[in-house]
Amino acid sequence: MKRLFIYMIGAALLSVGFVSCEEDEKDPMQVHLDEANKAPYVRILYDNVVAVDQVPSASFDANLDAFEDNVQSWSVDVSLEGSTDIDPAPLTTVSSFPSDISIPFTEIATTLGITAEDIAAGDVLRFLGTATSTSGFVANQDNFSGSILGQPEQNQAFNFIVQIECAPITDVSVGGTWTVDAFDSYGDGWNGASLNFVIDGAVNSFTFGSGSSANFSIDVPDGANLLIFFGSGSFDSEVEFTINSPSGPYGDFGPSPGRCVN
Repeated sequence: MKRLFIYMIGAALLSVGFVSCEEDEKDPMQVHLDEANKAPYVRILYDNVVAVDQVPSASFDANLDAFEDNVQSWSVDVSLEGSTDIDPAPLTTVSSFPSDISIPFTEIATTLGITAEDIAAGDVLRFLGTATSTSGFVANQDNFSGSILGQPEQNQAFNFIVQIECAPITDVSVGGTWTVDAFDSYGDGWNGASLNFVIDGAVNSFTFGSGSSANFSIDVPDGANLLIFFGSGSFDSEVEFTINSPSGPYGDFGPSPGRCVN
């Protein structure tokens, strides 16, 4: 009986070993294993928003680093989403870490087969990175979980974006009270559309869900960086609004307003 009990324990341990080995084979990215199986993870630090009026003169500047000394190279493709959808195209390759890169947006536009002026507010430049480890293992967005790719604090260099935004308001006094008279020609509210005041990076959204009109106001501090943009809804052809700045009337917009208010 004692001998049978020992055999049973041995069989159980053996089966655990098989399961463990099988799981390790399925997941070659486990960082707790030997050096050859550590993930070639690359971190990137960069500004993820650029104003549309800065695109022709600005650069995509970033710092790249690897947590482990096991990354041989990192390459990245770029694509455009928004006013025009353009498939990914190879952009650059980095083979030393840490490393700083600076790529003019004009060069990025050329890579996409367009000009910098073709990149519009509301567009997204999407970057898809691929890391090759010193052992030859190739990792891209498919090797990492959605939780890693979806959390900005991870600073992952495998699927990230630069948002092209409207230019800040500079042609009138920004500090003071801004008011908005909003209208919907059908009379059922803005159907998901919104008017957004971005004050020093903080977004304040205004909309209404029923009726033909509404009024909004917002106080903007002196010296603040202010941009205003329209967020599209289901029936933009019904949407109109009038904006008054602290200096007086600023403009009438709509129907079917453009994204940028400036």
